[in-house]
Amino acid sequence: MTEPRIAIAIVNWRNAADTIACLESLQHLVDQDVAVIVSDNGSGDGSVEKLVAWADGTLAASGRSYRLWQDGEQPAAPPCDYLNIIAGQRNLGFAGGNNLCIRLALADPGIEGVWLLNNDTEVLPDSLSALRARMAEDPQMGICGSTLVYHHDKATVQAVAGRYDIARGAGGEIGQGATLATLPSRAEVEAQMSYPPGASMLASRRFIDAVGLMEESYFLYFEELDWTLRGKPEFTVGWAPGSVVFHKEGGSIGTYGRGRPSDLSLYYNLVNRLRVARRYQPGAVPTNMARLIAIAAKYGLKGDMRGVRTVLHALGDFLGGRYRTGAWLSASRTPTPSKGHR
Repeated sequence: MTEPRIAIAIVNWRNAADTIACLESLQHLVDQDVAVIVSDNGSGDGSVEKLVAWADGTLAASGRSYRLWQDGEQPAAPPCDYLNIIAGQRNLGFAGGNNLCIRLALADPGIEGVWLLNNDTEVLPDSLSALRARMAEDPQMGICGSTLVYHHDKATVQAVAGRYDIARGAGGEIGQGATLATLPSRAEVEAQMSYPPGASMLASRRFIDAVGLMEESYFLYFEELDWTLRGKPEFTVGWAPGSVVFHKEGGSIGTYGRGRPSDLSLYYNLVNRLRVARRYQPGAVPTNMARLIAIAAKYGLKGDMRGVRTVLHALGDFLGGRYRTGAWLSASRTPTPSKGHR
């Protein structure tokens, strides 16, 4: 295997079929200097066994090697296999699962960057090379995102970047609904983007060494925005239009379609709006709380009392300083959010 310069981090949670489809697409990358790391977030559904079976069959037939790592196992030397599967024992969330991959990746001093890729994505052969080319243009760039296209509708763009206004507690996806032929200009997007799409983003080693790992206390959502904000003003964020990644959208957390998100998705989206405001713009917390109350009222008018309870649960947890893992009805945990970002 060519000496790896880029590690690809993928988090699996009870969705081995999509993860394997993602791994299959990675076999066709034009970039050969990669190592792939899959972290299973304590699925407990046979996901690890399915991933190992795929590696024993399809991957082995291609002449590439793999290794299964147990939770907490530390490498005595830089990982040397093409595929590394980490068998996690519990659900660490988006950031926690990715951080396991990043730690293992950076044990190899030759790794220059980590490509964080959702397990419900499939890539084109040049998806990574386009990211690397864009980052090479700007030495100050710490993270670069891709063009996300709906997997079920490969003519329509899901997002090219995200924008978020902490003061208003509102944001949106730049480029949503466009086609690959009608994308906005790179300059236009980068001038207004707040963060790259978390489903596909390349972070440089220099950025990770300076800023630190992703913030795990969010568990789900807003990790990309937090990471980007922590990197400013030393690092910029960018977009590689030619890095096209097909996204199945929400395969593990129930955010398919345009209807109301699942309770899990709704809870973390709302509670983390408040946490981001408190961390980066405390004066905006009252406005953000009022927005949550308005959302609860909207669900109430629709007769969606479960939605109302979910919103109020998020508000109560924020005010009480409670942090959760997993489904919003699960028992609270009370860790101290990480402080050592650098």
